[in-house]
Amino acid sequence: MSDTVSFSFADRALFVHLPRRFDRIPSPLCAILGAILFFGPFFTTETLRASSSQAIGQDGGPGSPATAGGSEEGGAGEDGPHPPKTDPQSTPVTLPAVQVSATSEWTSPELTSGEPNAPILPTSAPVISTYGFPTDVMDTPRQITPVNQTLLKAAGTLYQGYIDPISLSSILPTAYTQLNGGVNDSITIRGRQALPYINGIEVTLQNNAQAMVPWSWNMVESMDIQEGPANAVFGATQASTGSVNYITKQPYFDKFRGRVWDTTGMYQQELWGADAGGPINDKLAWRFSYMGQDQGSYYQYMYNRQQNFYFALGAKPYENYTLDLYADYGMYDFYPQFADMMNRPTNALIRNGLYSTGTVPGFPTAVAQGGPYTGSPQNPAYSTYAGPLVGINRRATLWSPYGSGEGNTGLAQLIQRVTVSDNLSVVNNTMFWYSAATYLEPQVYMAQYAPGDYEIDNRTEVRWTYDPLADRPDRAETREERGLDSVFGRLLLHSTVDTGVEWHYQYNDDYMGQAVMSYSNAWSLANPMAPGLTNPALFYVPATSQFRSYINNPHGPNGGEWHIPGAPNNYYYEPLNGAGGTTYGDYWAIAPFYQHNLDITEKFSVNFGARATAYFWNYSTPPGPAGMPQIPNLTYASVDQASINPLIEVSPIYKPFPWLTTYFTYNWAYVTNAAAFGGAAPTFDAASFRLLNQLIEGGIKFNLWNEKLFVTAAGFSQNQALNNLGVPATLAQINGYEINIACQPDRHWWARLGYIFMHGIENWSALPHGPSMVQNYSTSMALQQALALDTSSVFPSGIYNMIGFPDQYASGTITYTSDSGLGVTFQGIAMSRQYLDYFYNTFIPSQYLFNVQIFYTQPRWEARFYIYNLSNQNYWLPFGVGSSGSRTFDETSIVAGWPFWVEGTVIWKF
Repeated sequence: MSDTVSFSFADRALFVHLPRRFDRIPSPLCAILGAILFFGPFFTTETLRASSSQAIGQDGGPGSPATAGGSEEGGAGEDGPHPPKTDPQSTPVTLPAVQVSATSEWTSPELTSGEPNAPILPTSAPVISTYGFPTDVMDTPRQITPVNQTLLKAAGTLYQGYIDPISLSSILPTAYTQLNGGVNDSITIRGRQALPYINGIEVTLQNNAQAMVPWSWNMVESMDIQEGPANAVFGATQASTGSVNYITKQPYFDKFRGRVWDTTGMYQQELWGADAGGPINDKLAWRFSYMGQDQGSYYQYMYNRQQNFYFALGAKPYENYTLDLYADYGMYDFYPQFADMMNRPTNALIRNGLYSTGTVPGFPTAVAQGGPYTGSPQNPAYSTYAGPLVGINRRATLWSPYGSGEGNTGLAQLIQRVTVSDNLSVVNNTMFWYSAATYLEPQVYMAQYAPGDYEIDNRTEVRWTYDPLADRPDRAETREERGLDSVFGRLLLHSTVDTGVEWHYQYNDDYMGQAVMSYSNAWSLANPMAPGLTNPALFYVPATSQFRSYINNPHGPNGGEWHIPGAPNNYYYEPLNGAGGTTYGDYWAIAPFYQHNLDITEKFSVNFGARATAYFWNYSTPPGPAGMPQIPNLTYASVDQASINPLIEVSPIYKPFPWLTTYFTYNWAYVTNAAAFGGAAPTFDAASFRLLNQLIEGGIKFNLWNEKLFVTAAGFSQNQALNNLGVPATLAQINGYEINIACQPDRHWWARLGYIFMHGIENWSALPHGPSMVQNYSTSMALQQALALDTSSVFPSGIYNMIGFPDQYASGTITYTSDSGLGVTFQGIAMSRQYLDYFYNTFIPSQYLFNVQIFYTQPRWEARFYIYNLSNQNYWLPFGVGSSGSRTFDETSIVAGWPFWVEGTVIWKF
């Protein structure tokens, strides 16, 4: 069996047959596909005439008639003033003139209020990619998707209150995301959580996008999603298959403006906010934004309450100097969702809603978790106490009334820019990020106590351009030169360079208890014979005899369970749980970088970037309670060492026509393993600080139909290190190809369509064993083969197909807006099956869902009505997706997708 993908180059078509099982073919296949995409246009036999029309929304600059600091009459963008350009054959998409701060490069696409008919094409504004200077998507050798307020509102992302698994995937299929305990600070890209950046600075107080508290959209104006790891300027500390650069809200320099809004929906969804700002004088402007949340959930007893305050101040004291200050503070009260969703997933549950019942003899104190995680005796065989299959409410969760979570975050960021000349500028970007959180899930068992972690980052960039042939005299060309010009264009040798140095400091004081986070299947959420045994108050691991035997026992798992100093009662931690998160200390990093974008000719260019990051690690086991013995390698460990991680990227780009770009990218880097909230675990060895992260990608981009249709396709092969819970990082590879289409013919219509195929493999050949899960098999398999629940073992060493994400994912969003302001958005999502364990016999089948949004917008007010899961599909999501370490819980926790539900938003503008 094979899939066929076709790509058209001028007057001929190329058909590529790709076997469905990527793990059975040489891994560079996708890289070869990328090479074909790159070199194919060299062999075109017919030259098509390029369109001279201008892009939607580019009448006065990138993204809208008014670029940053410009106006409808012409505007001044990155290239200075220019006259308006219009296409008389079409109705352009226009917006009211909005001036933002002088650091306009952080607005991508151009600042909008999320009008449904605003420009959404990726080419409508420069993107703040990892290549230094703001660049056009057509000239960037990666798959990059700018997401502005219009797209965020169309996807429903802003009104979920947290980063939900599927909303953004409606506009970009690769963004299918895992729940991640409800504390994601970034989406998933190509099967792994993306690294988050705020205005270009990496947030390192996280691991695989798992932060301490839920994310806040309050400060976000737009974001640039880049597939594949970051490049030399931004850098990357941890392994990743992508990055998300959040561009925060900008001050208003033109006039005072604002809005207040409220969102109310089913399942106790309540969100509200206010946003206002304006100029103080012609050199100073401000903006303030507030967002409050008091949310219940479709999942029983889950909640999220947040208060977030954001402030921005922009200053232009001199013509050649600008300054922008951003600040955010958040307060959080929430119930964490780590492995506490519906337990005991089976094919019967997924397909027919039938839950496997049965309560462990001696419940609740006798329940246990066995296997290599604890070394303890196992539970009895499930077949000895299994009850009947019964229907169950999809809202049911493994909840305990004794669990809760709370935390705080803080951001302060200062960006300064000095323009020395037309060809030289200096940018300094300083960011401080603070996070503190405490939470407990006693039913599984997971505890966190982080009284206050923080990171400080400063990057100085020197940017210059050099054009050695700008003043060359005109002369007649030879026939050979004209022939070369027809293929490559005139010789330019134009250079754009971004070089400088970045330093980083991070402090961690983290206590984590999760070494025995493997009790999920011990509890029965339904019991028709004894309903009283399903009382959530009984789901309490600290009361079990097994857990209590670990308390103050240095020979327990990972050094035993010890009370966390300063934390409430029943908050315990393990001193040596590795990447699980217990750690105390800090690290410094300093990284010189160099990014050179060389336009060799008018049609051929090469981007080259290099970075070398020197790390200085100093971490140990944090102080324990009074009387705790400090036994090396049993209850105490430390790491004090230095490491250097290089990064190199080379990208040739060929642009035979203004509407066609092909590229090939090779990115090679070493990254580090990380503890639960960044930094290092005291048990890490030298190899943990040098993990391979490599991307091979080739792609092609089309800007067609008078620049109203954007099509991009790519083939990729990426090597990365898996962040495994309890065992060393292992290599993995994800191969795939994708195509995304964006179309906006006029101010009434726009659409986005996308498809991605990707297949991942995990390589455990270098270790004496293979992967392990907290329960390696399904509950139904345990019943059939008389196995115990919550008992893990290891698979043999070898290569395994990645679990927890679909090989194929497709989505589409289409919006129509009438002249009266009334409009509708329709979305569709489809995904292939997803396996939940390495036996590959329990899986979520192919599934789909539809969303609809009806809206009415006026200059002074706006109303939106969202209908999610229109056809009420009973869809499911794995708890851990793809490369995530939390995939180890996929046979003990499964996420039931929300059914049909509605939500409404009302906005008043002033």
